[in-house]
Amino acid sequence: MLASFALLEFIIIIVLIFIILNLNNWQNYKIAKLYIEWLFSRLFVAFPRDSKLVVFSSEQGKKMGGNPYFLYLKAKKIYPEYRLIWVLKNSIEVERLNTIGIKCYYGKSLKGAWVQMRAKMIVHSHSIVDDFIKSFVSGAVSINTWHGVGLKKVWGANSKTFTYKIMKGKSKLKRFLKLPLVYMNRTVKSYMISTSDRVSKYYPETFLVSSNEVFNLGQARNDVFFEPLEEEKKLPELILNKKIILYMPTHRQNGNSEIPLSKWLDYDKIDAMCEKYGYKFIIKLHPFNKPQEVKAYKNILDYTSTPLDTQILLKYTDILVTDYSSCYTDYLILDRPVIFFAYDLYEYLAQDRNMYFNFFEVTPGIMAKTKAEFIDALQITLEGIDDFASERKRVLDIFYSKENQGLTAEKQVSYIFEKFMKG
Repeated sequence: MLASFALLEFIIIIVLIFIILNLNNWQNYKIAKLYIEWLFSRLFVAFPRDSKLVVFSSEQGKKMGGNPYFLYLKAKKIYPEYRLIWVLKNSIEVERLNTIGIKCYYGKSLKGAWVQMRAKMIVHSHSIVDDFIKSFVSGAVSINTWHGVGLKKVWGANSKTFTYKIMKGKSKLKRFLKLPLVYMNRTVKSYMISTSDRVSKYYPETFLVSSNEVFNLGQARNDVFFEPLEEEKKLPELILNKKIILYMPTHRQNGNSEIPLSKWLDYDKIDAMCEKYGYKFIIKLHPFNKPQEVKAYKNILDYTSTPLDTQILLKYTDILVTDYSSCYTDYLILDRPVIFFAYDLYEYLAQDRNMYFNFFEVTPGIMAKTKAEFIDALQITLEGIDDFASERKRVLDIFYSKENQGLTAEKQVSYIFEKFMKG
């Protein structure tokens, strides 16, 4: 499918000329822009690449973090002879990183453009479109570490996405003409890092790769569970010295629908229970969601805007409360209680996301669907009643191969550098 686009390129140029000559509405303009970007990306495929340059990005270009950050730290130690540079779309974060001695360029600057065009390999956590200037990196080897191992279908597997609608469209001609727009999320060589054989099976459909382009190597960011980071020294005393209940729900409709916390959380009862059992209840919403004003409580805090790495926060969490977020699959490695607060389960499944699994078969914890049920679940868990240890292990083995349930960053770095930078 990706072998040759010569004929398709010629046809698209003709189509593009026709569209440009008929730019009488916004939709045509957007389509023309996408085709132009694709043609540019084809030009940069042949741009000469620097065999000693690796460019990193993460979190949709917003900040340094996630799996790429942990691979970056290991690569600096193992392969000091390589140039390792970050490219981000957040100018404030770019400035901060340079201040602390980490070389980082703004993605749309001349230097940022140059290193993207020259990098032999790019390592990132989201899509190429999100993390980079897609045309510039089209000739690089792409290592997508992704940013979670969860239930929710994305990209080519999610029936609500642009990619799915093109790939599954009824018109063969439209599929043929729009195929390049889908494959703009690929470089000349694109690879995915997965966490288990079971997860690897649905990655080809999801990320439009072949099965031999999926590497079952784990998630580097989980290394923090087993060895400390410098950042942990700066943690708030509350995190270090108190028992923590972390409420970390996922977003709804890409953040366009806010989570009504006051409707579903009985703050008075939660605060009283935390006081009784010696816990702090921390709210950490998805980055797509804005922090919500919470009445002052002694034991309830909103950390949504706090620049604290999520994996570090999970490491110091004693009880996790979530819904459909992939954070719980990582947390299973720590073998601690999880409460699933799915107050909008059927609405979520109908309106927001398809899932790879039966939700009830891979959620090893008390399931609460109402405000009262959540309080009951929290009470049981705070009393130390935990009947889900064996279920947590069963589900962990689904999402993480046994060899990926410990330190993995070093083996990942060694694998991709030996295979793509020295090959």
